[in-house]
Amino acid sequence: MAWFYEHYRDISATGINTKSLVHAEKSEFQSIEVHETVGHGRLLTLDDMVMVTELDEFVYHDLLTHVPLCIHPNPRQVLVVGGGDGGSVREVLKHASVERVVQCEIDERVTRVCQEHIPSVAGALQDPRVELVFADAVAYVKQHPNSFDAILVDSTEPIGPAAALFAEAFFRDLSAALRPGGIISSQAESPYYAPEVVRDLFATVRRVFNEVHAYYGVIPTYPGGGWVFCLASDSLEPKQVDLERAAALASRYYSPAVAAGAFMLPNFISKLVTP
Repeated sequence: MAWFYEHYRDISATGINTKSLVHAEKSEFQSIEVHETVGHGRLLTLDDMVMVTELDEFVYHDLLTHVPLCIHPNPRQVLVVGGGDGGSVREVLKHASVERVVQCEIDERVTRVCQEHIPSVAGALQDPRVELVFADAVAYVKQHPNSFDAILVDSTEPIGPAAALFAEAFFRDLSAALRPGGIISSQAESPYYAPEVVRDLFATVRRVFNEVHAYYGVIPTYPGGGWVFCLASDSLEPKQVDLERAAALASRYYSPAVAAGAFMLPNFISKLVTP
């Protein structure tokens, strides 16, 4: 047995005890590894950064998907930006109103590896409502105005190809890609180790959307544990959540209580995200 360590920004390291290396390859974009672990199930890493463990991935995917989709009154067309592991798509499909979900992932190998080695996360990608697009999401969004009720930005941290997914130009294109009354969510990084990223992202999104709100969850295998998410719309806000739909979801983390509680922020996060 060996320990995998993610070293984050030369500040901290997260260790996970592993049993074996299940798969390793170098794609056109990044290194991809899947490990069998002692206590976390299967572990997916990209360029030695933790993306998914079967132990706690449901927290991240529930928050990214169910928060916006339970606020939108009738989400039918949904776009997942990134999210090659398939976990966000899995959760989107739990909403009966959804007719089509597009996953736009730049690296096809991430999706194929997860389908083969982590089916608990990627298994829903075979659903007929799912359209897999392997392309640059920045270009795809620009090419599809007025197309989606909800867009979920399931990105890695803002380095390499993912850096463009944190730019103002991209959020303006996201706004244009939404149908009237649309909504977006985005992962917004660690408030402990990347406060400048959180602050800059919210300042950027506020220049584009009328309603911008932060919410928060705890994913133990992410750096620092605590993670910020961004919700944005021109017309929808958290108080418009459909609590009956929230209660009816087959969800491990999200609930009517979480629908309200996730927006109750500690003071230090409020200061980061408030102009």
